[in-house]
Amino acid sequence: MRFEPTRPPLDGAPGAATGSWPPASRPAPHAASAEPPSSLALFLGPLSRLLDDPEVTEICINEPGVAFVERQSGWVREELPFASFDWCLSIAKLVANFTRQRVSANEPLLSATLPGGERIQIVLPPATLDQTVSITIRRPSNTLWTLEDLENLRIFEPTRSVPAMQARQPDLEHLSPQDRELTGLLARRQFVSFLRRAVHLRKNILLSGATGSGKTTVSKALILEVPSEDRLITIEDVKELSLRNQPNHVRLFYSQGAQGQAEVTPGQLLASAKRQRPDRVFVSELRTGEEVYDYLVSVNTGHPGSITSVHADSAEMAFVALAQLMKRSQAGQGMSTREGVELAQLSVDIVVQCARDRRDGRQRRIVREIWYDPGTKHRGLA
Repeated sequence: MRFEPTRPPLDGAPGAATGSWPPASRPAPHAASAEPPSSLALFLGPLSRLLDDPEVTEICINEPGVAFVERQSGWVREELPFASFDWCLSIAKLVANFTRQRVSANEPLLSATLPGGERIQIVLPPATLDQTVSITIRRPSNTLWTLEDLENLRIFEPTRSVPAMQARQPDLEHLSPQDRELTGLLARRQFVSFLRRAVHLRKNILLSGATGSGKTTVSKALILEVPSEDRLITIEDVKELSLRNQPNHVRLFYSQGAQGQAEVTPGQLLASAKRQRPDRVFVSELRTGEEVYDYLVSVNTGHPGSITSVHADSAEMAFVALAQLMKRSQAGQGMSTREGVELAQLSVDIVVQCARDRRDGRQRRIVREIWYDPGTKHRGLA
């Protein structure tokens, strides 16, 4: 990780000597609508220079008065004289109030969305150092990329198929015409056509990768390929997925740690979603064993064509991650890792492994691997 020299401090804090609050020279953040800004939006005013900077992807306040800001060129340490412990604590309380959640010393973790669409993660003491509030803000891309756009950005340039194509030859005679078609597209490295056709064929697609590796960007591009007449139901902890081309949709939300006004779990929402006549159910991210188990059951009981994500270091390790999570569920307690992997591979058709790649001093997001082995289901069900 490379750090650049410290930048000048941001001004415009409440009570700062530079002028009144909010600063007259800069409008309140995200004030495009005619509605008056919320207390939270006003309080975020000192951060507007960073929040409105298209080059900024992450803002991390690790301690009072200092932030590490990620841009395409890397991380930069910036002074934030306004970001005292009390200011950070006020932000935490305002975010909780804005999103109808709770945050306190007894419930110190908070995940939410800011008024401008940025994702924020907050950690209070005693889950972090005393007199410290950890604040991590991720700016979403304002651009909705298509698969062709991503191809033009060369994210598929280093992509490799997993397992190797030659390992699949014995299974080809047992495959359906659709699976043979997809196998051919992948063999010819026609990744856009492969992914588009996979969505149309209602394949279950899992996005895998680390935080900030581009999973959400790729998933949004895939969702654009879903037929507009399909009825979609999404399950998210924050509003993140774009459903611009799907007018017939329902968004369901849960709070991590059951800190919301409605203490519903992803599993409960998934059960409800299946009774709402969906063509497809999208779970934004699989984090717990109950989520994984309920999801795998869902896609195998009449609701294929899902798109979801998990944190893993490779396409094949994504199945291990699902298995390890599943073993923590009540239904999966007696399950071995191998059995969990086999169940996951019978349910997930495609894994798209996203990653960060740093070349020429700049960071870019790529698709490192695509896992597709339709013979797995044939072997598993034989």
